[in-house]
Amino acid sequence: MNINWKKALGFGILVWIIMFVVISVLIAYEVIASNEMSTSLSVALTLLSLVLVYVAARYIVPQGMSEALQYGLAFAVVGVVLDFLISAKFAPDMFSSALYWIGYALIIFVPLLAVKKMPV
Repeated sequence: MNINWKKALGFGILVWIIMFVVISVLIAYEVIASNEMSTSLSVALTLLSLVLVYVAARYIVPQGMSEALQYGLAFAVVGVVLDFLISAKFAPDMFSSALYWIGYALIIFVPLLAVKKMPV
């Protein structure tokens, strides 16, 4: 099973943009400082990103576990690359956060929840 790369990249970019906007709004309204974030807020934002990935995967409807993992990996790679190219300019220490990497590791597996179930 091959993944649809337009969907993988498109939804990966869309999820990243939504998260970037949410975090930017929180910074703009001084809910968080641009250089530090509480653990509870980090967890909440990680959960939001996982929900967004799940919604994206539900639109894609992976046909099997392998395909779902490929989409998850594509979403994670897109996010890390965009974070490296854009977000790291605003928060250079983001890559040293364990929660950051745990979030992206979970993103790889979330599309498994959207695999099309076969009738028994």
